Amino acid sequence: MKTVVRFLSEYSALGRVLEPRDFLSLATATAVNAPEILRSKKLTALDSAMSRNMTVRFGKSRVAMPLADIDQILSAHNDNPTFGNLREIYARNCYLQRLKLRPPIGSVLDLGANRGMFSVLALVALRADRAIGVDPMPVYDRVAKLLLEANRCNPDRAFRYKKFISSPSVEEQNPGRYISIPTILREQGIGRFQLVKMDIEGHEQQVFSEPDWLASIDNLTMELHPHMAGDLSLIPEALKRFGFQYLIVDQTGNPAPIHSGMFLYGSCTGALG
Repeated sequence: MKTVVRFLSEYSALGRVLEPRDFLSLATATAVNAPEILRSKKLTALDSAMSRNMTVRFGKSRVAMPLADIDQILSAHNDNPTFGNLREIYARNCYLQRLKLRPPIGSVLDLGANRGMFSVLALVALRADRAIGVDPMPVYDRVAKLLLEANRCNPDRAFRYKKFISSPSVEEQNPGRYISIPTILREQGIGRFQLVKMDIEGHEQQVFSEPDWLASIDNLTMELHPHMAGDLSLIPEALKRFGFQYLIVDQTGNPAPIHSGMFLYGSCTGALG
């Protein structure tokens, strides 16, 4: 029953972002792959079936999503179908649903940029001046470039670092592998970030161990990984110290403590919804 309820929720969210012909393809793919979805309790089969080039709606914006081309690039790397990322970032709006941001905004920092799908969302829908990405995987550079080209975004607005994000102390020990937020601000000539998105797969403790960078950001959205990162209690402590209001929610969107939360939204500008 939980699988059915989850799928119906996903279906409703996708209905808000897909064009009619793509939603019809979704319905067809659902019928064809229903046995596998119910057996596995996952939507991987559906995501694979929806690997096609499309345009999605996000608010008043239209964002080109060349999913088939992206998946072709990533096919040799055994990566997940990109439609799953679209479901999370665009349909469920996992990073922005609790923040009230009024476009245009200034500079955005995309930590754990992966394919660059959030960076493009920031550039197109939020009309950000710049979206600086950080991701250590070189294969995603080609995908990010494809997304920028498909949406006619100037690549100068979307610089990417092929490094791990960390604290200044760790960066100092190994500058070729790690970079810190203060260094990014300095190198990019940015005074402050209006939004930082963080999905860094368990490196949260390192980044928040030296949290002075919080003085240079307005809003924060992040996916939490307590099972990978350990005790994350330093995060709310740091946010309080720098004047942030914040909300932590679980997978269903209900308020949760930091040790069992999935997403955290924070703002020092009153943008927390």
